[in-house]
Amino acid sequence: MRDLRATEGPDLDVAAYAARLAYRGRLDPSVETLRGLHEAHALTVPFENLDVRLGRPISLDPSALFQKIVHKRRGGYCFELNGLFAVLLEQIGFTVHRLMARVLYGSATVRPLGHEVLLVDIEGDREGAQWIADVGFGVNGLIAPLPLRAGHEERQHQDHFRLIGRESRSGRTFALQFETRGAWHDLYEFTLEPYRPEDYILANYYHSHASDSLFVQHVLCTKPTTEGRMTLLDRKLKIRTQGAIQHSTVSLLDDFRTLLKVHFGIEDDGIAAGVARGWDRLGT
Repeated sequence: MRDLRATEGPDLDVAAYAARLAYRGRLDPSVETLRGLHEAHALTVPFENLDVRLGRPISLDPSALFQKIVHKRRGGYCFELNGLFAVLLEQIGFTVHRLMARVLYGSATVRPLGHEVLLVDIEGDREGAQWIADVGFGVNGLIAPLPLRAGHEERQHQDHFRLIGRESRSGRTFALQFETRGAWHDLYEFTLEPYRPEDYILANYYHSHASDSLFVQHVLCTKPTTEGRMTLLDRKLKIRTQGAIQHSTVSLLDDFRTLLKVHFGIEDDGIAAGVARGWDRLGT
């Protein structure tokens, strides 16, 4: 694998990042640290596209991402969440390779490569020297990292994942799958070809500007819990708890503000004002 690690970026305040995640564990380049940080990140920082929906530009600059995710206690989508998480891991001492995945879930057509995934090297690890990390997949995404081992299957709280290997004309690929109701579903597939942070600029622009982008068309906030997952799509809230699903619809703007705060930890007057301007056009 070619080494395409990012050029040296700004120093992050690791203590502030850990505090944002409510993480109090070790901070060395070990499996325990990767697992702890990954799970804390997934359970604390929501996947959300509120800035896209409000027409705000999405910067992938680590300093801007740190300000948004850590200081403003916001979330983001894959290029933001995995982008900043990669910088954190590198600063701690991990070797991180940035990959690009093709999302398969929820589509009958072939989509372009458009999801950032991380491959993390851990020296001396008995389970495998490389791990897949992904804190930025919005639907049924990983809670903890997975060893890069075809056939590996793992339960993470209420969710069940496995990684499979496939052969294609382009070579060896891997697919992450999610199990529900006894059936396995592909989430996305990827190769081990590394990318640079700059390689995500075009995909980021498409997802935040194209009229056919899900993130342009809808408000989406989601976050796993130890009991299931919470998902807000426009005005519809779905809470999955140990297999049981509860649906509700948000009819009032004040309820929407409260929902963002209580379920996703988002308190931003600018977002509330922006949503208010487009409230009547928000899908029901």
